[in-house]
Amino acid sequence: MATARCSILTRRRLPLMTGIAACSLLLAACSGTAQQTAPPGDASAAASSTGPAAPGEVGTATQNPGAAPAATAGTITLEVGSATGAKEFHYDKTTITEPAGHKIKLKFVNHTDPKDEVGHNWVLVKAGQEAAVVASGQAAGDDKDWLNVDDPHIVAHTQLIEGNQSNTVTFTAAPGTYTYLCTFPGHYAAGEKGTLVIK
Repeated sequence: MATARCSILTRRRLPLMTGIAACSLLLAACSGTAQQTAPPGDASAAASSTGPAAPGEVGTATQNPGAAPAATAGTITLEVGSATGAKEFHYDKTTITEPAGHKIKLKFVNHTDPKDEVGHNWVLVKAGQEAAVVASGQAAGDDKDWLNVDDPHIVAHTQLIEGNQSNTVTFTAAPGTYTYLCTFPGHYAAGEKGTLVIK
């Protein structure tokens, strides 16, 4: 008799418990918005598209290394370009100083003639790690556009782009002095580098 009563209670409570569980799941799904997060240095999260690209723009990327402070004072927009000549290896800005606590949106433009087929990128590197980043880019090879995106010494980077193309990267960086450089073979050694100071 006790067994029969127990099974009746269980049968009565089962739909009720199922309903409560379903309602709880629906409420959890409806309250708030979904947010994708990834651990610092996760390249898949770092390369998320931010909208349609402008003419000549090959894409956008958002990078936010874990060591950097949260941007609190707005976004600073910058533009850096390559030299125009096929055998000129330097940037049009070699020193940039910006205040700490801002998000930086940097547009990199390759000013070379597309017919020359000269690729350039803009890679922001932790101090003293330039040679290591260039070496890991060489090891990555042509198939990966001469850049190891998983290199922990890279703070932010654009894609390797051809003449008349641009690429935008958005990032934050902790106060300090950083080098930016091109990882295409021979370009850094020939002088394609600059300094970003965050203070």
